[in-house]
Formats: sequence, structure tokens, C-alpha cells
Amino acid sequence: MSDAASHVLMIEPVLFRANSETASTNAFQGAPIDADVARVALLQHRGFRDRLIEAGVVVSVARGDAAAPDAPFCNNWFSTHAGGKLVLYPMLAENRRIERRPDLVDRLRARYAEVVDLSAHERAGRFLEGTGSVCIDAANGVAYAALSPRTEKALAQSLCATLGLRLVAFTATDVGGVPYYHTNVMMFVGHELAAVCAESIVHDAEREPVLDSLAKAGHEVLRLTRDQVAAYCGNVLALQNDRGEPLWAMSSTAAAAFTRAQREALERRGRIVDAPLDAFEQAGGGSARCLLAELL
Repeated sequence: MSDAASHVLMIEPVLFRANSETASTNAFQGAPIDADVARVALLQHRGFRDRLIEAGVVVSVARGDAAAPDAPFCNNWFSTHAGGKLVLYPMLAENRRIERRPDLVDRLRARYAEVVDLSAHERAGRFLEGTGSVCIDAANGVAYAALSPRTEKALAQSLCATLGLRLVAFTATDVGGVPYYHTNVMMFVGHELAAVCAESIVHDAEREPVLDSLAKAGHEVLRLTRDQVAAYCGNVLALQNDRGEPLWAMSSTAAAAFTRAQREALERRGRIVDAPLDAFEQAGGGSARCLLAELL
């Protein structure tokens, strides 16, 4: 059976909107698709939730906070790990730190006995934003991190030491030379397959170790283009359902942007579960993977 999660947490949006505090470090953010983006986001979030439940994924849902525009992107402030570990992360934007609500943290602490709290690093201006910043291949003991203002290498190294992982860090940029704000927009790993935008890792000395690490782990590697990254093809999460069937959770935007050969490769490894998420993609700069926090 896959080690992918079969249970996820989703935070339902309340007054979802573009977050002005994150715009300077998230080039994916743009104008909303609809003047009533909050209504569209709520409907799309519920539609995605229903698609996952229909596919056999266990979904826990909590209501968001109207003061926190990015609350639905809940994989950034915490992660869970085998053996009962919970990690809490330091967030760059002040209005994202309030997503780490005491009531949610208390519920997670009740389930996970060991808590690794990195959030105090915020006060020193040091940031690492969960599984947005670190793409973890737990089965092979590796974590990948695209360095950016939201992803500090030293903190990623500290996290990896705690979790017993080997860190592969690099810089990946868009066509304008701006570092991608999170690793999980340009790569994903799961079900013995990895997708990565190798062309965005501009230095050979950083690109080759990434590709070598993925190959040594035995992954089939799909090479994404920067255009596919802009269509959220890197923002995919490997899950499994209650029968152990492997799944790929992604947006309809991403599903349409994979090439035929890439889609066939994905479907050999798992079933695609997609839903429209363009409200989150266009106004929030995040997609399917950002909306899902694994409960392992």
C-alpha cells in the first residue's frame, strides 16, 4: 500500500480574496476571475472537497477566518508525519500567522504526540512555509526545497535533521528570473513518479543533483515547462483513497495543461481527481496541493 495520505484537512474560505501582504513574493497572484471571488472560491472549494470524498479520500473540514485571506492554503502552517509528529512553521506574512489558530493547533496536538514548533523564527525574520516550502519524499528519505524569501535553507536543514531526511536545496526561477515562492508550484513527488520544472533550476550544479536524486529514488520523472508551472502542473498532491487506490489531486487547469504523454504517465500510477480552482489560482496564486494538508 502507498504511504500517501488518505485523510486531509481543508479550511473552508470565508471572504476569500487576494492577499496584499503576499503579493510581493507570489508572482502567481493576479486579478480575480470574478468580482464576487469570495462566492466563487467557496463554491469551488466545496466542489473540490466533494470530488475528493467521492474518490474515497477522508476529508476533515474547518471553517476559515475572515481576517485571514489565505486560510484555505492550510498546508503552509503545519505538517504531520509518521510516528505522530506535528510540525508548526514560521510564516512570512503577518496576516498568515493568524492561520495557526489555537483551536486548530489544540486539535492537532491531541492527535500528534510530538510537536516541533518552528514558528518562533518568525520574530527573527526567518521563514519556512510547510509543505509549500519543502517537497518531501518520505519513502526515500529526501526533501526538496526551492529557496526563496519564504524558504530559508538553514531552517529547511534543521527540519530535515529532525525528520531524518536528506535535503536537496536549489534556486528555481520563473522566466523573469524571480524565484518561485514555493517549491510545490514547480515540483511534486509521489507514487514512484516525480514532476519537476528542471528548466527553472538555472544552475547546472543545482539542477543535476535534483534530477540525480529523483532518478536514484527510482522515480519516473516528468519534465514540466515554465508554462506548465504557470498552469499549476507542479501543484499536485499524491493521495490514496480508503481502498488504497493511488490518486492525483489537481486542478482542472493543471489537468488540461499536461501533455498527452504526461497524462498517460500519471494515469499509469494513479487516478486523476480534478476540479475547477481558478478562483484560488488567479486571486490567491495557489491551487490544489495548497488547499490540502495531509493528516498522516
